[in-house]
Amino acid sequence: MPIPNGLSWSLKKIWQQKETLSNSGDLQQFVTAGRFKIQRMYNHLRQQGESVGWKRIVCNSHASPKSVFIVWLALQDRLATKERLRRWNVIADSVCCLCHSTDESRDHLFFACSFASDIWNQVLQRSGIHRTVGAWNDEVQWVQKASRSTRSNARM
Repeated sequence: MPIPNGLSWSLKKIWQQKETLSNSGDLQQFVTAGRFKIQRMYNHLRQQGESVGWKRIVCNSHASPKSVFIVWLALQDRLATKERLRRWNVIADSVCCLCHSTDESRDHLFFACSFASDIWNQVLQRSGIHRTVGAWNDEVQWVQKASRSTRSNARM
């Protein structure tokens, strides 16, 4: 049966699951020792997606929701940098306003810019972390690895 028009997105999802459930066959597969197991049904119905490496950075964060959202945008490379705004013909000049040397992209703005690199080096030094600042992908990998740690400085 087709999904009726005029349903909200949540009701459409419920309607789709009704169809999925009717196609799943015998409901006895979700019963153990005479009891219906919701976890089995949930695992059957939920869509299996690709695991993302940045999940711990965003989902287990103790930061404010606004900060977490900005981190998520940055990880998706969706920040409104000058380079992206120029591609959309919103602005004409995409040169970084901090160092005036190259286009302002996410990678440049966070770590490649000399101004940002100096700030990051000071933050790392004051935090007692002795390493140099790398490129965007290197830093994301480092944070992903550090977020798996149970040490107290991993929360930072």
